[in-house]
Amino acid sequence: MITVGVGDLKITQAPHVLKTLLGSCIGVVLHDRVKKIGGLLHIMLPKKNGNDVKITKYANTGLPYFIHQMVTHAGASRGALSAKIFGGAKMFETNGLLNIGESNELEVRRVLKEEGIRIVASRTGGTKGYNISFDTETGAVTCRIFGEAVIVY
Repeated sequence: MITVGVGDLKITQAPHVLKTLLGSCIGVVLHDRVKKIGGLLHIMLPKKNGNDVKITKYANTGLPYFIHQMVTHAGASRGALSAKIFGGAKMFETNGLLNIGESNELEVRRVLKEEGIRIVASRTGGTKGYNISFDTETGAVTCRIFGEAVIVY
């Protein structure tokens, strides 16, 4: 198993499993099921502000970079890519002023739509953390929400 940390991106070819833990962050899985190439991006915030050089922390910069890396460097076919998204929980009560999880999800969906990548599965929101693992061989994502049943997408 390959662990993907906050703001990190991992791309690999089968047979590998990528895993991460999510709260308000969003985990985006991209998969080319024909070539069995897959990746996992752990997005921390919706939009890059300032001079932070780690573009993979942000949906608006990390997702285009992820797609580019999948196609240009890993050899995936852009037309064969599909996405699965997880996380975006509201981990802390903020009196309605700010919900980072929801903002992350909205930006991820916007960028994927703009890039022409279809979302084939998602499990987002709630108030509990997520533990996901992505099998690059099958494309299956096992999602464990703390205190709930395990679901495979």
